Amino acid sequence: MDGLTYRLNEWIRPTDHRSLLVDSSAGLALGTLPGLEDYAHGTRAILPLIDGLVCSPGQIRRLVPVPGSKALVNTRSNAALLVRMDWTNTLRGTDFVLPPAAPRRLPILTPQDALDLGATGMVASFYLGYEEEIEAACLKSTVQWALAGKTLGLPLLIEVCPSGPRVMLPDKAVELGASYAFEGGADVIVVPRAGRKTLETLAAFLSVPWLVKASSPEAAAPELEEALACGASGIWLDHRIFSAANPAASLQSLSERLHVPLAA
Repeated sequence: MDGLTYRLNEWIRPTDHRSLLVDSSAGLALGTLPGLEDYAHGTRAILPLIDGLVCSPGQIRRLVPVPGSKALVNTRSNAALLVRMDWTNTLRGTDFVLPPAAPRRLPILTPQDALDLGATGMVASFYLGYEEEIEAACLKSTVQWALAGKTLGLPLLIEVCPSGPRVMLPDKAVELGASYAFEGGADVIVVPRAGRKTLETLAAFLSVPWLVKASSPEAAAPELEEALACGASGIWLDHRIFSAANPAASLQSLSERLHVPLAA
């Protein structure tokens, strides 16, 4: 087994090829998030319940153990830790204290940086509907990170984000973004929830695992069922899960729906 497959198996379970991922990295753009004011405390209860946790570079340092530290140990009983490779201000709305004057997106790590941080995967976004320069930069980074990741044995997950003002047909934008990510060499792809026809189209041309991003924590359960029926490998939840009434209970329920116990 090569290094890339080994690390991929840390968060795409080899027994059923499914995954439950949670993204906690939005604080890079938004600052401290509800439920994550104390990051280690806020994530500790959910780590045994999910397959992977997406962290910012600063956050992953809080969880990866270093000699003599009391940081959490990343074992198979805890979530694998993936690291966010890019920064954007597009998550900020007009009500943000520093609303963006223009959309920006920047790489913040190299694949070697991610490996040195102890990550088992790289995560980046592919933005659609913005200026051509942003989409071109996303494609360039995807290809470069995918190539370097295969050399280092570090898988790349691309989150398709058709969030720009130029998107007129959201479902078609999802298909386009997924095709760019796939052709660019992504090992796993995350797409926003789309119509059933679009999900079936993705299943027909993607030969890598793909997950659906829940539209909200409350809608995650039915959206997971729909995604699995269309051939998805699992579901992705964003930082809003940490401000839910009982994040651990919600994730426990999703994990039980997603990972069917093996027969004795």
